[in-house]
Amino acid sequence: MNITRDGGDLVVRIPLKQNQYNYYMGDDAVGVTDNLIGVCAGNEFTLSQLIDLSYKDDQQEGSPYIYFDTEEELVEICKKYDISIWKHPTCTFKGCGKVLRDVVTYGDSGTECAEHGYTDK
Repeated sequence: MNITRDGGDLVVRIPLKQNQYNYYMGDDAVGVTDNLIGVCAGNEFTLSQLIDLSYKDDQQEGSPYIYFDTEEELVEICKKYDISIWKHPTCTFKGCGKVLRDVVTYGDSGTECAEHGYTDK
């Protein structure tokens, strides 16, 4: 990341791509992947860090860098710069709407958060 000042503006440059490393295979890069992702999580829309987990053939959502007011704003930026978008599901139990980022179950109303999901009936 490169942070500079341009007059009265703070300019933050974030590379769109990052090297992938698999430390089980040595110190050399094994490929290139995205560095950023768009995230839709309920009514929260962010441009976030993408954490590369090549050593276990996975990726993970990282810290948000920029928040957007609407999904449309996020989608517009992501399309313009060819950034993937991850959309998290929400709990469907009687309008709960909790963003599902962790353990979920499939209940009578669909995908449900742990609070409303499976219970020993």
